[in-house]
Amino acid sequence: MVRPLSFLRGLGAATIAASIVLAPTAALASEQDDLAPVLRPAAAALANPLAPGTYAGDTPTGPVVVVFSNDSYTDPEQEDWDIATTLLPGTSTMRVTDGGDGSAATWTTLLTGADVLVLPEGDNWSPGGTSAISDEALEVIRTWVSAGRTIVGTGSYDHGDIVSELTGVDFTSAFGDNSENGPWQRVGSDTSLPDELPNGNYTGGLGNVSSYTPEQLAVITPLYASAANDSIGIAEFAIGTGRYVYHAYDWYPDETELENGVRDIWNGALGVAAGTSAPPAAEEPELAETGAGLLPFAIGMAALLLAVGAAATVAGVRRPVTAAR
Repeated sequence: MVRPLSFLRGLGAATIAASIVLAPTAALASEQDDLAPVLRPAAAALANPLAPGTYAGDTPTGPVVVVFSNDSYTDPEQEDWDIATTLLPGTSTMRVTDGGDGSAATWTTLLTGADVLVLPEGDNWSPGGTSAISDEALEVIRTWVSAGRTIVGTGSYDHGDIVSELTGVDFTSAFGDNSENGPWQRVGSDTSLPDELPNGNYTGGLGNVSSYTPEQLAVITPLYASAANDSIGIAEFAIGTGRYVYHAYDWYPDETELENGVRDIWNGALGVAAGTSAPPAAEEPELAETGAGLLPFAIGMAALLLAVGAAATVAGVRRPVTAAR
């Protein structure tokens, strides 16, 4: 399992970015909706709208993935179904849940033996708890992810509350309501990775990155970023030895994006973050790009990283680390 990195761990962004790759394009099949035929990834037989239950994946050695799907907070018929359909073949088991009674006991059962929790939309917990995730249940989630597991958050602009609570750092103003921050360029110099991730419907990203405080920068690693828009398209938040990987893409069922490759690119990033897709075999090394090929944002982030890391070290700012499973 990929271990999380933070800005206090040096120039690690390129290492983590090296795991975000284009997965092989999924087979496509036509599925009739109430308007017109729409191309969607053809995986296992999942009810649409996505229904709570346990589903067998096609990869015995794959991770156990829990997908949160509740029509009071997410979209079981569109985003949730698309995400689950994309990930299921690479899992050993997928547990789909609406959160049940939202209790700590329910979430303890859901997460026992699980490796990944997927939270579409993000508007699933707020201070005081919700019907799907109580405050006590969130403590169960925090303990679980801190021990080296992964939460994958997708789309929407409502992840601020849960990310802030899990990291202990205020990110409530980081998730802005916009859809024009991208495209996002790769952070790091590994030219085997796609140069950029495209924008799409309701794909906002994290804004105003240059104004982040040292405390915020200490727990976030940008994987894809836009210097022009001061934005991050995929960000990793450190939580103990675990991580919360936020994808700006909303998995909104836009037929054009299903046909022009936008969805394929984001599906690849989603699968790698969830551990259901593996990076391709390494190719023969090529000469690295120089000059204009270096991303101004990456250079600026690297300098900022060193400065913040040095300042935090002097100040003794270190987050507690929970032993991995």
